[in-house]
Amino acid sequence: MKIGELSLKYHISKDTIRYYVEKGLLLPDTHSAQMKFSEREADDLEEIIRLKNLSFTIHEIQAVLNLRRMSNLIEPDTIQAYLKILQDKMENIHQKQMLLEKASQTIEEEIRICASREKEISISTGVPLVALQYLVCPLCGKKLKISQASMTDEYLDFGKLDCSCGYHADIINGIVDTGNRYPGSYDHPDEKRGLYRNVGDEFIVGFQKSSDMVSRSLEEMNLHDKIIMETNINGYFFLYNNCSRFRNDCLYIITDKYPQMLLMYKHLIELMHVDAHILYIADAGVNYPIQKGIVHVLLDFYGSNEHFLYHKHNFLNMYKKYLQPEGTVIGVMMGFHNGAASLKKVPLKYPECSDLAMNLDLLLEAYKAEGFTIAHSPVARITHTYDQYSFSCHLDGDFLEIMYYEAKRGV
Repeated sequence: MKIGELSLKYHISKDTIRYYVEKGLLLPDTHSAQMKFSEREADDLEEIIRLKNLSFTIHEIQAVLNLRRMSNLIEPDTIQAYLKILQDKMENIHQKQMLLEKASQTIEEEIRICASREKEISISTGVPLVALQYLVCPLCGKKLKISQASMTDEYLDFGKLDCSCGYHADIINGIVDTGNRYPGSYDHPDEKRGLYRNVGDEFIVGFQKSSDMVSRSLEEMNLHDKIIMETNINGYFFLYNNCSRFRNDCLYIITDKYPQMLLMYKHLIELMHVDAHILYIADAGVNYPIQKGIVHVLLDFYGSNEHFLYHKHNFLNMYKKYLQPEGTVIGVMMGFHNGAASLKKVPLKYPECSDLAMNLDLLLEAYKAEGFTIAHSPVARITHTYDQYSFSCHLDGDFLEIMYYEAKRGV
């Protein structure tokens, strides 16, 4: 019998049969060009299938076949040896049953806990009162007048923000909403957080490494009474994924073009009872109703990647006005180096993008041109990604690099 016939008869792949031959479980005639399987090999294969269905391992199956080959399974010592194999297997199965039962109980408890999280009572937060001093008109710089305000504890939940020059914004559900909406059709709010799933193992490893680098940098800084800003969280949101980094002696400013993204994350952060002062601002541009020159740390956790896909102007050129003179940008960006064929796909997928989008070499030069000294280091070089989001611009053969950087004004 040829291998193909044996494969068809027992519905087992040829590769599996070859594996059994390699392990010595099957011993066909190999003197000719093709392996020949006799009835003995067919009987052995049936025994292998039977024992596999009884959860025997390859090693255990080999032990049983060895006994069959070296005896008739009727000799007293052989019977005892076979009984020992069966008894050991039975004990092993009982142990696995106990472990599986324990695992089942643990998983049931995890299901109960996970399901109960949807019913957890969250704290209620809004615009922190400590942040009101920083709310100014982005057009003329005057303090904004607050009217029709409703307050809970130390937060404003609703209200109107107006300036004598005509500027207006609203506080809705604790979020400052300027009403400036993204008019394009090339982006959408990632309310299901799809960017955090099905992105490939390589990227997830690089993502975690880059997050760890940002965490270490923050740990080394004196952040007491500082203002920390993170932008474009519709892409990735460092502070949310690292809620332990929130401090109750800092003011955090979180911005995005989609109010629904901010509202979603606000609710999730409230569920975790994070004790921090957080000012959420929804605006599709970069002219926020906050005072300039107040931010000590600007977190760019792939936020500049998001920015450059939908804006022509330089990320730092637009955000540096909010930084203090001695302020620091701590960032992570991903992209390609000059000459990568993948760069040609970026404007095809994102017609609104900047020429700098996902070009690490041009980005570094552009940041230096803005008067910043930038120190950077590679975090990961990714060879494989899935065909979705900006990853669809990644062509086989190009390295998609994740880069960590720190930037400050001056030399």
